[in-house]
This record gives sequence, C-alpha cells and structure tokens, in this order.
Amino acid sequence: DNSLFICLAPLRCWDPITSCCAMFRNQYDQDVLTWSPQGRLHQVEYAMEAVKQGATAVGCKSRDYVVLATLKRAASELSSAQNKLFKIDENLGVAISGLTADGTLATKSLRAACITHKFTFGSEAEIGRLAGIISDKSQTCTQRSGSRPSGIGMLIAGKDDQGCHLYQTCPSGNLYNHSAAAIGARSQASKTFLEKHMDRFHNLSLTELTTLALQALKEATTDPISDMSCSVAVVGDGSPFRILEHEELSAFMTRLELDVN
Repeated sequence: DNSLFICLAPLRCWDPITSCCAMFRNQYDQDVLTWSPQGRLHQVEYAMEAVKQGATAVGCKSRDYVVLATLKRAASELSSAQNKLFKIDENLGVAISGLTADGTLATKSLRAACITHKFTFGSEAEIGRLAGIISDKSQTCTQRSGSRPSGIGMLIAGKDDQGCHLYQTCPSGNLYNHSAAAIGARSQASKTFLEKHMDRFHNLSLTELTTLALQALKEATTDPISDMSCSVAVVGDGSPFRILEHEELSAFMTRLELDVN
C-alpha cells in the first residue's frame, strides 16, 4: 500500500535547555534593535563571529614603527587571494578580517575622511580621530532598523605627530588601542605568542618587529607560511605606509627559517 511507510530515522530526544535557547535566539535575532532577555544583540554577535572566521591579521607596534601582517586566503585553487591590506594615506594603512566587501567599503570611507581633513585643515588627521570615525559608523549600524552591522574587523596602523599607533575596530563599534593585536581565525594562538613577548616591543627595530609579527602570524596556521601565503606592511619613522614586495618578504622568510632552525 503506497499510503503506508516506515520511518527508519532515529528519534531525537527533546532537550528543554537547548530548545529554549534556540527559541529565544530565533525570536530575538530578527532585528538588530531587539534585545534578548539576556541583554544581548544577536545580530551584532553574528557580525563579530564573521570576523572570527576571517583570515588572520596581526599588528605589532614599537616606539618608532608599526607592522601589519595578514594571511592570504583564496576562495578556490582557481582564484587569486583577496587583498587584506590597504593603504589609506602616506602615514596610514589597515588590515582587515571578515567580509572583504564590507572592509573595502570601510577603507573608502577612511580615505574620504583623510581627504576631507586635508582639504579643510591643510594637515594630516590624527590616527586616533580617524579610527574613531570608523568605530562610530560601525556603532551607528547597531542602532538603525533596516541596516545590518558591518561584518569587518580592522587593525589600523599609522604615525602622526603623537607617535605610532595601532587601533582595532570591531562590528560592535568598540575601539581599542593596542601595542600588539591579532584578529581572525585562530587568532588566539597569535595573541598568546604576542603576550609572551610584549616586553620586547618598545625598542625593537623594524627588522626585528617584522620578524616578530611573522612569527605571531605563523602561530595561527598549521601550514608553512611563505611570501606567497602572507602579506606584510610597515609604517613609521622615515617610512611611509607601504606593503612589502615579494623580494623583501622573501628575505624575512629566510630570516624566519634561520631563527626556527
């Protein structure tokens, strides 16, 4: 009889705690403006999770220099890797993790803020002020219906009259000032490495700081890193923001291998 059938799927036990949490999440994550009873904004947490799943980015700051290092990640073997380092101005650049399209839009906004400040005041803007503009825009997205939080985390590196700076922004709108930072997938391993060497940062030379950043980046991946799998940018005294060429990066990889051996 075609009307009869036997269900062979195993029965699932009903867990009241799991079901209750899922019910609350489904009820309170439809809008970025809706608070859950636990005092959480689920859509903001989802955006922060997108940053955690992105490519790893590491930043290190000494007295005279700031170094950014990122892992390259390609969508497939047939495509090129997406760019995670962006030059904003002669004294400023960023590394991103998360949704690259959101990061590209944020860098355009940051460039526009630099141009506006130069045109209005005839001088370069303070790095902290520019970082605050980006974090304020991220926070605004968490308070407007019909919009979604930006799924991007940024490490902002630059130098101004007050010295070298390294800032971190996140989708919630929080802004952090760091001596060293790591964001993206498996970034906790990089953070642990940086914490062990934090006492060395202040007086490191550019070569030593770059090597340290690459060592921290290496902690976040099980695969060997090379000049084809990562990107590095530097900024500081006598050095405008620039992304290292393959020849320069290869020299640092050789130095890194010698230090390991």
